[in-house]
Amino acid sequence: MTTEITFPGNIPGMNGKNGLLRTNWRKRNRIRDKWIWHVKAATKNKHPGQVKLLLTRYGFSTPLDYDNLVATGKILIDAMVHAGVIVDDKPAIISEREYVQVKTSKDGQKTVITITDL
Repeated sequence: MTTEITFPGNIPGMNGKNGLLRTNWRKRNRIRDKWIWHVKAATKNKHPGQVKLLLTRYGFSTPLDYDNLVATGKILIDAMVHAGVIVDDKPAIISEREYVQVKTSKDGQKTVITITDL
């Protein structure tokens, strides 16, 4: 089974003035909770075993460095775990990960996560 979830807008990375490193834990939890509800509304699919994860970030500005690109997925992957779409985010469950950036217009900013059962 394959599940694709689109998260609209610009997801914050770790760095920068709006980065998750500088965000109060309560605000970060509110952001995560918003994405949990988004995931629950987007799909009812459950992936009980090992999965492959593809994160594609469509961004308008300068591309993120790889560490920051991976960090943008953390809050979204946590939301998918809390929503029950995947069991856990540990390497035994997400055994393959791929992170891609695509340049787009300002209105086309989004992040798409594709989960495929292995």
